[in-house]
Amino acid sequence: MGGIGKTTLARKAFNDPYTVYHFYCRAWITVSQVYQARDLLLALWSSIAQSTDKMVEKSNAQLAEIVYRRLKGKRYVIVMDDMWSIDAWNDVKRCFPDDENGSRIVVTSRFKELATNVSPKKPPHCMNLLNIEQSWELLEKLIFGTASCPHELVGVGKQIAKRCRGLPLAIVVIAGVLSRDIGAYNCWNEIAEEVSSVVSTDPENCLDILALSYNCLPHHLKACFLYMGIFPEDCEIEVSKLINLWAAEGFLYLNSEKQLEQIGEDYLEDLIGRNLVLVEKKRFVGEVKTCRLHDFLRELCLKEAQKENFMHVIQRRSAKGVQAGTRNQRRLSFHLDPYSHATTAPAIPHVSSFVCFTLGTDIVPDILFFQLGFKLLRVLDVFFLHFDYFPVQILKLIHLRYLALYVTYELPASVSQLRNLQTLVIHGPWLCQESGGRPTLLLEYWSMPSLRHVHVTVACHLKNPFTVQDNLPRPFASEHLQTLYTIQFSSCTKEVFSVMPHLKKLGICETREDYSTDSFSQVLNNLVYLQELETLECSFHTQKREVRRILGLALLPVTLRHLSLSWSYLPWKYMTSIAMLPNLEVLQLKNYAFQGPKWGPTEEGFRSLKHLLIENMDLIHWEATIFRHFRCLQHLVLKSCKLLEKFPFGVENLQRLEVHYCSEPIENSAKEIQEEIEGIDVIIRSDRYLFLFPFLCQ
Repeated sequence: MGGIGKTTLARKAFNDPYTVYHFYCRAWITVSQVYQARDLLLALWSSIAQSTDKMVEKSNAQLAEIVYRRLKGKRYVIVMDDMWSIDAWNDVKRCFPDDENGSRIVVTSRFKELATNVSPKKPPHCMNLLNIEQSWELLEKLIFGTASCPHELVGVGKQIAKRCRGLPLAIVVIAGVLSRDIGAYNCWNEIAEEVSSVVSTDPENCLDILALSYNCLPHHLKACFLYMGIFPEDCEIEVSKLINLWAAEGFLYLNSEKQLEQIGEDYLEDLIGRNLVLVEKKRFVGEVKTCRLHDFLRELCLKEAQKENFMHVIQRRSAKGVQAGTRNQRRLSFHLDPYSHATTAPAIPHVSSFVCFTLGTDIVPDILFFQLGFKLLRVLDVFFLHFDYFPVQILKLIHLRYLALYVTYELPASVSQLRNLQTLVIHGPWLCQESGGRPTLLLEYWSMPSLRHVHVTVACHLKNPFTVQDNLPRPFASEHLQTLYTIQFSSCTKEVFSVMPHLKKLGICETREDYSTDSFSQVLNNLVYLQELETLECSFHTQKREVRRILGLALLPVTLRHLSLSWSYLPWKYMTSIAMLPNLEVLQLKNYAFQGPKWGPTEEGFRSLKHLLIENMDLIHWEATIFRHFRCLQHLVLKSCKLLEKFPFGVENLQRLEVHYCSEPIENSAKEIQEEIEGIDVIIRSDRYLFLFPFLCQ
């Protein structure tokens, strides 16, 4: 049954240090009730190798063969979590070579018959419900950690544990409620009475127990939790997107001390602390990057949302007849696949969110013809839908705060009329006729008072807020603009940056047009006008013009906390400019950001650096000592450093060390640290066995 601990047990075994050390390849894929074989194959590949855009172009048969060749000759462990159908196993089993070398495949499922079909000769491990003693032990540990429960709470605590019927998920969720009032007997007693009133002799019926945690949520957190039900089952939810959606819906209550984004992070941390939301991935600095809902908790979401007319989810191959059951709903979420038929979305005046997801990796062509009669619409996310032209009805949605589109056409400047828009997300290979095909964002961003986040997947050119024709002062400034990804270097002008004084995150990319400009160094130097910039991601186009890039590095904003560089081909001796940034905590050096066989950092630099990534470099000798040159460093990641001979001295004192596809000496040193040093988390991903079997690559 769901919530009994299948995934938890599998993940503990998967992440155990002995498992990490013993298997050369490890992969974890989540199958779910609704799946696409292609998604499983792509997930397998990304887990065992470095994924590239070319892999998306492969057919399913080609992907299966590539995965097979990658695993051939290696000892691997694969986890297929939450399998509901034997078809999923049949779709991927040919990818797994049996070389009788100790490789293992772990499948979790609610169905014993399915498990028997997957492995007829080996009986499955059937999970049992916890007994009363185990239930109380788990509840006590979740609430008090290593400490003991106060004597006066032991009795009522055991009653609560007993009434959870031995289901670990129910105990974990109830612990999230009780931990908010540790020591409050009256609160614990009330919870015990409520659990007693809803418990059933059928352990499967645990949604009512989980609902107790939902009922104890403050009003603002109830809305945030229910809104997570718009995402598909087992979906890995991007936290930044989730918070922007919450903000667009008005769920985040602004105060004078914190930004909306910080409030959203606090709300999410509260839900995580109550064990209602699971952390999936974390960023370098420890912030939650992605999260998800347990299947049962998502069921709870959908049940409560339906009860309150909060949201309606439409799941089907054919979207015909979507009007049924939607008239009283305030939010609509379509979960469709590439084979869905075209339909017309119903015009419901009071809908505030309209979002679409596909159950595969493909964009769905022309699946919905929009009436868009949603007069109060705040969120429109149709990223997964393809249109041949811009839906002009969008311009009538004056309350719109969040807009995500897949664009193959010119985005009109009239989008600037959406004065309440907070987040704009644009995907796709779009071009602009006005600029001769160069992607140009015609948006008059300086005149949109609510705009906070702009994400564009193709490096684009921004309009100059000061036109040559009139040379008039700008009417407004983008006072709330926090995030801007991705713009060409030629847009990094004083005029552009002067209208976004509070920008915190910026992504810039050099293009061929930028390469022909004569004011290259000045372009980078204009970053000095962004006095609140904290994150900069910068990618170059060619390996020439090192001198101008060096001049640009000299004036990087001192406020930077996160810097990512790619393809800049700078000599290591010019790292000094970066090393002297006083607030820099995260540094990511990718794809020959610096080049040369030797790097000897200065002792005066990197005073605040905590996380360092070095990827795809020709570095051979890294002459450094961690406690002298990187005093605050906690986390080091090396990827594709094929020539590096040894770690800097003192690397074993870090909290976390990751080595991905590096040289054999580096991998061997990492394994020694893993075996001999306690207190450091070591992750190793290796392809060196591929070199022992070169015929497999033919």
